[in-house]
Amino acid sequence: MPVEGNLSDLLAVKDVRVADGTYFRCDIGHGRSLHLLRLAGVDTNAPLAVVIPLDADGLDRIEAATRLLCFLMRRGVPPDGRLTERQRRRARRMLQAIDGRMSGASYREIARAIYGTDRVGDEPWKTSALRDAVMGFVRDARAMIGGGYCRLLRRRRRK
Repeated sequence: MPVEGNLSDLLAVKDVRVADGTYFRCDIGHGRSLHLLRLAGVDTNAPLAVVIPLDADGLDRIEAATRLLCFLMRRGVPPDGRLTERQRRRARRMLQAIDGRMSGASYREIARAIYGTDRVGDEPWKTSALRDAVMGFVRDARAMIGGGYCRLLRRRRRK
């Protein structure tokens, strides 16, 4: 019998037994699922555990484990501190810009979609700061596509 509050009842769905233990996929809503592993030899009623490697990304993993536990216990999930609101807004604009560019849109058309037609039309395009911003969004989005997105998954580091 599971101990009250140990969350082992989450593992009652979609299990696959392998030599290393048992893999579980738990539906967490909105088309998302959580993948867990119970190691071979661990009591089926034992509390869930998180194994966190102590490396340069350890603090990121601890923060993610805290958010996961809050979610599983149906508590308020702390905000993800890896990106500031400004960085989220920029990432959203980068996605809009690269999506538009890959669909054949000009930089001016992308600027209109992001900033609005009136704002883009108010200044000469060739010397516009909005033009430079859109070109920067596309450039940075290409870098993200090339593997730079991994930086989004890590906490900001002090230099």
